[in-house]
Amino acid sequence: MQQDKSIEHYFYNTNHIIGKGSFGCVYRGINQSTQGEVAIKIMKKANLAGQSYQLQALANEMTILRKLHSKNIVRLLDVCENQQNYYLIQEYCQQGDLRQILKQKQLEEQEAIRILHDILCGYQILLKNGIVHRDIKPENILNSNGVFKLGDFGMATQFSKQRMLNSRVGTPLYMSPQVQQNSSYTNKCDIWSIGILFYECLYGATPWYHETTSQLLKEIQEQPLRFPKQPKVSDISKSFIRNCLQINEKERIDWIDILSHNIFRQNPIKRMDQNFQQIIMQIKNIIKMRKLNINQLIQNNSIGNQLKIKDLELLLISIDKQFTSEDAHLIFGQLSHFNSDSIPLQCVLFWLGQNQALQSYSKDMSPARSKQQEQSKVDTILNALIARIRLNSISIIQLFNKYDIAQDQEISLDKFEQIMLHINIQLSKPDISLCYRRIKEENSGSLKREALLNIFYEESDLDDTEDDFSVSPVQLPIQGPGQKLISCNNVEMLS
Repeated sequence: MQQDKSIEHYFYNTNHIIGKGSFGCVYRGINQSTQGEVAIKIMKKANLAGQSYQLQALANEMTILRKLHSKNIVRLLDVCENQQNYYLIQEYCQQGDLRQILKQKQLEEQEAIRILHDILCGYQILLKNGIVHRDIKPENILNSNGVFKLGDFGMATQFSKQRMLNSRVGTPLYMSPQVQQNSSYTNKCDIWSIGILFYECLYGATPWYHETTSQLLKEIQEQPLRFPKQPKVSDISKSFIRNCLQINEKERIDWIDILSHNIFRQNPIKRMDQNFQQIIMQIKNIIKMRKLNINQLIQNNSIGNQLKIKDLELLLISIDKQFTSEDAHLIFGQLSHFNSDSIPLQCVLFWLGQNQALQSYSKDMSPARSKQQEQSKVDTILNALIARIRLNSISIIQLFNKYDIAQDQEISLDKFEQIMLHINIQLSKPDISLCYRRIKEENSGSLKREALLNIFYEESDLDDTEDDFSVSPVQLPIQGPGQKLISCNNVEMLS
């Protein structure tokens, strides 16, 4: 198709609209430099003039997407502007959104669970960064070759444990009762939206419907949740939905338990997780059979302590040419749990069972870096444990109950060892002791439940920030035709 418009090296056709976001149209485009397809979200400056709410939403979407990296979140590739428009250049999802799928067919339960799994995998990164989406609905779940991704962060905001939110934003059918009433709410508002979305995936309609928000809220409050007789849906899926759609936020399931819900144990997601384990086992077997010297391969490929995706590709190909770029991306996605564009070399070696290589590689480091190496080893062990928790749907809360660890109780080394060995029985006692000591040091000499929850569920300490949509008007800088916002570090100026 002929491209009739451009911004910098991105070209698009104004007749090819692929969607509408919170505050702009989205076009299918081409990156002229790579010939790759992109999605170009365009917001007219004239429409934003004097609209502090919409300006702040744009600023939020830019800043939030810049720091979110997950295969289950639509990537922000670039940001540009000219005198007339702002342009968000995003990853192009070839198969459209979930709404398009729901219009075409009735989903099987296992397929709906797989979509739910992808959404929650992406949401873990939001939890880590203290972000609430506030507009989860089928139109904002994008499909890229069978991988479902969270998109459109125009309504998103930072969330603080010390302060409730109260802005009424989102799409009424998917809004929690607290949001609809303009009362205080937490990031559990997104759990409600996920419950509504999952119900719709299974039954083809939302559990409550009305054209006016006031009547919709009345129905939610007065009409109990009902499940149609057809199609047949398992009790575990119904239980998941009930837990999500508790009107009282305090009774609604929390994020820790939603991520380890039995729905993912009784209905295992075979696609990504099993492939990951199979590839790791293949690599281990090849290394063992061919007696490969991993240290030598690392040196031959000039690989440092931190591996980017290209480094991992080189390492895999040097082990065996059968491994592909897709294999590297799969492993990278599973091991990258700290929202960065690189993973520690030690983490990769740990998963490949190359602890000896890890130790010999560390000997080359100067003595002055021994403490840094010790911390790196702890990070590697914890990173691997997080991956194991995720792959096996282990509930940390249940482990606390199993080993009788109360809310404010100090966790002893013996109790800590029991928990660690439950997650990975192959851990050595010296490694467990090292982790215990370092975690205690980082928590002022005390180790309680909250510290482990923060580590294993990636819940970072959040700043006590104000709701992003309740601020004074924002002035967006105009850099002139074709000037980038990101490269000039102007995105920070927006917020």
